[in-house]
Amino acid sequence: MKNPSSPKTRRRASAFLSGLLAASLHAAPSDETGRNLADLSLEQLMNETVTSVSKKEQKLNEAPAAISVLSNDDLRRSGATSVAEALRLVPGMSVASVNSSQTAVSARGFNSLYANKLLVLVDGRAVYSPLFAGVYWELQQTTLDDVDRIEVIRGPGATVWGSNAVNGVINIVTRSAKDTQGTLIYAGGGDVQQTMGGVRQGGRIGEKTYYRVYANEQSRDDYLLPGGAPAQDNWASQQGGFRFDHYADEATQMTWQTEMTSADFNDRQSDTYNFNTLGRWTRDWSDRSGLEFQTYYDRTHRDELTGAYTTIDTVDLSLQHRFGIGERNDVIWGLGYRHIDGKAKQTNPFLVVRSPDFDQQIVSAFVQDDIKLVPDKLTLTAGTKLEHNDYTGIEIQPSVSLVFTPTKRQTLWAAVSRAVRTPSVLEASPTFAPVFGAPFIGPGAILYVPTLVGNPGVASETLWAYELGWRIQPADRVSVDVSLFYNDYENLITVGNPSVFIPGVPTGIAELPWTNDLQGHTYGGEAAVTVSPSDHWRVTAAYSLLIANIRGPAPFAETSENSAPRHQVSLRSAYDFTKQWSLDGQVRFVDAIEGVPAYVTADLRLSYRPNDHLEFALVGQNLLDPSHPEQATAAFTASSEVPRGFYGKITWHF
Repeated sequence: MKNPSSPKTRRRASAFLSGLLAASLHAAPSDETGRNLADLSLEQLMNETVTSVSKKEQKLNEAPAAISVLSNDDLRRSGATSVAEALRLVPGMSVASVNSSQTAVSARGFNSLYANKLLVLVDGRAVYSPLFAGVYWELQQTTLDDVDRIEVIRGPGATVWGSNAVNGVINIVTRSAKDTQGTLIYAGGGDVQQTMGGVRQGGRIGEKTYYRVYANEQSRDDYLLPGGAPAQDNWASQQGGFRFDHYADEATQMTWQTEMTSADFNDRQSDTYNFNTLGRWTRDWSDRSGLEFQTYYDRTHRDELTGAYTTIDTVDLSLQHRFGIGERNDVIWGLGYRHIDGKAKQTNPFLVVRSPDFDQQIVSAFVQDDIKLVPDKLTLTAGTKLEHNDYTGIEIQPSVSLVFTPTKRQTLWAAVSRAVRTPSVLEASPTFAPVFGAPFIGPGAILYVPTLVGNPGVASETLWAYELGWRIQPADRVSVDVSLFYNDYENLITVGNPSVFIPGVPTGIAELPWTNDLQGHTYGGEAAVTVSPSDHWRVTAAYSLLIANIRGPAPFAETSENSAPRHQVSLRSAYDFTKQWSLDGQVRFVDAIEGVPAYVTADLRLSYRPNDHLEFALVGQNLLDPSHPEQATAAFTASSEVPRGFYGKITWHF
């Protein structure tokens, strides 16, 4: 492992901690207080409010979807240092570290570095990249202390969220500036997670406007190669931003937030960054009616390790309106427009940039109606999303669900949905032509280099999903959540056979277009049981099963079929010895995937809170072996093994 006290690391930590000290000199009183494990009963947890399923507030227990919620307290007690790490707490999620900086995250199969069937949002801003049809998790470094909750849907959410919400939706909801008043400072570090630090200052302007400004930094050491040598993949990121919330009256809120995140890899200064700014206006006329307008601008500039500079500018506008019709119908509808403008520049011969400019426009509309067939007992929800994109034209994504609540402690639900995954820029446009494999002898006994090319005729991937779910609280201290699914896929995109041979000296080019040659189905489910043996102890056991059958040309069908673990088992415990001392831990079994054997690992977090404003924590991660792989090397990236690590952290808010 690299020396954690290297000059660069010391300079970074010294500069950042100096900033923290300076900020603390201007601290204001805080209204944040610690919350004990027993403050929320299981019944209250089951009735938490969520917004991701229907784009409006509803109780989690009444949502017709396989949804899990990670609260701010869950994130704090987990010891996770990023959103991607925290998602390991969610039953059925496949989360695998590719290397020190990159993570593969998916739901219900098809996991890879850029898993392309999972839509991720931060406060309603999509962070799904149109370039590779995935998420740059190394740029998603939201300060976890400022996250109110993470809502995770396993299954389609396309009727309200649109294309690419195929196998799941992750909605990261940050806290209002009103709820983050005062000063928060945290700092820490260890052997693998070398440094971490952040500062947040919240205050008020007048009587109705609240703000927070914040900055954070973290750095991670090299992961390991199979023989134990450093993989030279260390990573660091920095983020800063602000948020304003103005409450014109009890029913009207305006939000403006802006942030910038940068990252560098392997001790080299990189200009990889994301800048975004978002504005939102909401007005509630009653519990059943309201209006929301949101717009954001997002720029992601990336020094691609695969050999190109890319810049993607996105402008998004959306409007949604909800209202009631009589006593039984609650309708929500909305309109959306998104413009994407991209530029690319080639930096090495292995990723040819044929068209340096690319753009795309997406226009959408959706409507959904909740029909109370039997008030407080039986609700039918039906809706559809209409969306037009420049690659495949109009896409229709309907869904129908039924929720039956025979008692306040029991919910049964069923859903049928259609969702699509639209082609990425790489798949449908002539922008990139990356080398894909070793040269081979082709027509005329000439040596040809296999090269991927975009196919303007490629169609969207389609899914018909069939789901069942059951939530029950059989006793005050026990809750059970079970979901089952059958997913039928058509037109899955893969690499086709060479279609065009372009002779050259000393080598020619063999063009491999993207095609819709894969199809198949997956089925399985997730189950979670939460028990509170006492007021100070909560235990959650979870199991997920995923069986895939993908048909099409080898080896791509086998790769897709074996990209996510068939079995996953986890046991999570949270225990408060006293009001000051807490111990949290999780043990996970992850079944084998292609190129990676099964493994068992564990994390522990011990914390001490001398008062409501100060916390000391010691965290151990991946404790059961010196290192283990979680994701195999794939095209355009290299994987490394996740080492055992320890870090300490101090958090102070006042």
